[in-house]
Amino acid sequence: MFRKIRSVTTDSYNTVKNLNLNVKLYFGTTAIISLVQTPLFISMYFLVFAWGGDELDIGLIFGLASIVGVVGLIISGIAADRWRRDVFIWLGGLIYISSMIYLIFASRIADLYVVQIGASIAGSFFMPAGAAMVADSTSKGTRTKIYTLMAIIQQVFMAIGGVAGYFIYKNLGDTFEPEVILPVVKICIAVIILASLLVFFINDKRLLHSTLKDDVVSIEEKKRNELIIQNLRNCKTFKQKIAFYRTPLLIVAADFIIAFGAGISIPFLPSFFDQGYSKTMSELTLIFSLAPLLTAVFSAVALRLGKKIGRVKAIFWIELIAVILLLCFSFVPPLAIALGIFILRQAMMNAGWPLINAIVMDLLPSNQRATFSAIDSLAFTAFNSLSQPIGGVIMTKNTFPQKFQYAFYTTSSIYLVGVLMFLFIKEGSFETSDVKTITQ
Repeated sequence: MFRKIRSVTTDSYNTVKNLNLNVKLYFGTTAIISLVQTPLFISMYFLVFAWGGDELDIGLIFGLASIVGVVGLIISGIAADRWRRDVFIWLGGLIYISSMIYLIFASRIADLYVVQIGASIAGSFFMPAGAAMVADSTSKGTRTKIYTLMAIIQQVFMAIGGVAGYFIYKNLGDTFEPEVILPVVKICIAVIILASLLVFFINDKRLLHSTLKDDVVSIEEKKRNELIIQNLRNCKTFKQKIAFYRTPLLIVAADFIIAFGAGISIPFLPSFFDQGYSKTMSELTLIFSLAPLLTAVFSAVALRLGKKIGRVKAIFWIELIAVILLLCFSFVPPLAIALGIFILRQAMMNAGWPLINAIVMDLLPSNQRATFSAIDSLAFTAFNSLSQPIGGVIMTKNTFPQKFQYAFYTTSSIYLVGVLMFLFIKEGSFETSDVKTITQ
């Protein structure tokens, strides 16, 4: 076992070591920012209350920022494919640094609107160009491994940052007062600014290549892609094209619904633990840094389950359990049970994403995969941002625990509709018949 762990660690180290410098800078920036992601979210969340706001302000701040970010994402995503990608990465870094400097002098809720919108715009410039740059700088056979490794590193850094935030709040007084929260915010700002400076060393003129061995696409994969393209060309009518895209469209529609339901209650979970269990700032920071680590574990479980019963069924059952776990919050269970439910729910609800992406990628021709992935991501963000103000209204119009019960009931009901849509997906019919025949 130890030999296997050592082998995996050595292999991962060599993978990172051999990456293009642009990719290293991009990964380094995102990893370092992940360190302060949880402490900054918790700090800004309760800073709204410290400055006299309520849950409606939280819903409006994060919801409005997400909507603006979606618009920026569409514009920059198209533009970054036509012009220099490093320019958009630089713009993202510059806007992010400017937003953080503005946050240093923030003193009212209106300032948080400006900061969050600025950070959202920065992300909309930075992320599409950065993702495209990473794809250009790595070979096909290594991208999945590299993206997975990046996700694991980010999750580990988020956990480390959460633990660090716990001790920082413990030493500063551990209250919800601005004089305690603002020093933590300033520490997060310093880390983000230092990390963001790395992106200005990214340059398109640098040779985009990886020293890793180039992957040779298998004959089977080539034939599979050719067959998918041929089947699409044979779709002459609108009805035939809808039938061809049936599974990807169902998945995107399910994501629409789930995203809308999530915005009503999930962003307000810090208040649930605060009002229901009287948790301190340090404890809340620690709680919200635990779930990402378990997500990786359940992603592996989902993968194994998908091989046994099929990917669609695995997604359905895992997410159905996550919906049931969310409903359990409505009873305000004892703290130990609530923590277990929270960590399991967060991990299980997110564990199905790799399988969902794999299904879509398998059923689409290679020249349409990025487009559908972008549509799915944009749809999720947009619908989630639209429902966050609704959740804020529910929170402000009711008292504890009714407001959370209403929110959890609403989210669970909407979630259930989205999860049930996976029952209408017939997975594997294309792969197991036509593809298997032609590849033989």
